[in-house]
Amino acid sequence: MSCIVLQLGQCGNQVGQRVFDTLIEDNLTHLNPSKLSIENRLSINDYVRHSLDRFFIQHENNLTARALAIDTELKVIDQLMNEKSQSKRHWSYEKKCVIEGRLGSGNNWACGYRNGSLAEENILNSLRWQLENSDRVDAILPILSLAGGTGSGLGAYVVECIRDELPRSFLLTTIVVPYTSGEVVVQNYNSLLTLSHLYHSADALLVFENDILQQYAKKLVSCSGLDRPTNIHDMNNILTRHLCSFLQPISNKNASICEINYLLESLLPNSFYKLLTLRCVPQLSDQALDFSTYKWSSLIKNLSQMYINNSYLDEGLNWSLKPHQTRTKSVANLFLARSYDKDDIDQDLKQYFNHSTLYSSYTPSSDYYSVFNYRDKSYLNYEKYISLISNCQTPISALDRIVSKSWQLFGQKAYLHHYLKYDVDEQAFLNGFVQIEQVIKSYKDL
Repeated sequence: MSCIVLQLGQCGNQVGQRVFDTLIEDNLTHLNPSKLSIENRLSINDYVRHSLDRFFIQHENNLTARALAIDTELKVIDQLMNEKSQSKRHWSYEKKCVIEGRLGSGNNWACGYRNGSLAEENILNSLRWQLENSDRVDAILPILSLAGGTGSGLGAYVVECIRDELPRSFLLTTIVVPYTSGEVVVQNYNSLLTLSHLYHSADALLVFENDILQQYAKKLVSCSGLDRPTNIHDMNNILTRHLCSFLQPISNKNASICEINYLLESLLPNSFYKLLTLRCVPQLSDQALDFSTYKWSSLIKNLSQMYINNSYLDEGLNWSLKPHQTRTKSVANLFLARSYDKDDIDQDLKQYFNHSTLYSSYTPSSDYYSVFNYRDKSYLNYEKYISLISNCQTPISALDRIVSKSWQLFGQKAYLHHYLKYDVDEQAFLNGFVQIEQVIKSYKDL
């Protein structure tokens, strides 16, 4: 089973490249071979084989990413494809799957959407090449930012095209929400229009927020003892570490590798609830890993308190809050645990996450959460690592903020002329407001 990554715009391409680097890094990271049993070694080989088959085309020891890299400007694509950059990687992009323009989208959703229509044939031809080199596609994984023009506008158009081209393929779209105080004055317009289009065409939206990623990066840089400001690379590393903890192979109770579609089935019981978030523990800097040891019980306890506090970070939590005082509710949760540890985590999860107050009133107790493990390989350099993927209320505050700020501009008819010249009129904005406000209300009513 294969997954095809769509890297859309500057953010999508920077994150997408780091995703493939992280996948390779994880595949190469494991205990000293002399400490591994034969069973461990066989399991690790199986893990690596599934990972490579899922994300790379393999030919004569060469790895080609199952990806489309798309941008309307040259800068980021040139950085991806220059010889110096490619020589540092264990893999490469297929040139016919790299699509670049020269005009840009001017941070304008409507311009980006128009550029998508102009590039549609090239994009679909590249996608078909990827499909021809896949036995079977498990999921298609677009990655994009909501704020700019290319990732948002062109990204929305491309996802719609792929939905029409491949109506039965699963579309899991990773979206990056812009800073609350961003540099692009129309970023909330762009975000609103992108969300309204993606909510119609994608099966699920995995949400990351720049504000949270920067807080997380500041914490790790501070804990590492480094005297420097955080940068975009720190944030991308955190995002991709989280994302790859979900994408890498995981096993069910029968020790069979699960497809991504199968994992997502339990998270999406209702087609209207599509917003997913990722929380992961432990949250340690690389410098602290060698000096830290964790038990599953303490990790799950931290994860529980993060969830109850509606926080992505394991610091600054109100530990006096109890499950009945939770600040978020879920439609469903999914746990992925990775380590060499054979200990069972079911009892700890039952203790901390089997509370009706954490879930919507219509979620049956049998569907509160699902658990998957990989017990013969740790994740990256972490002795133990657990990821919680939730279909919950957490992203709603970001969506509420986007809608509120968009209304402020729209009420003054500010900047609408930038969109009107590309035939995106006031009705398109009103349709977007209606749809996203309905999403917000539905989640708030859980």
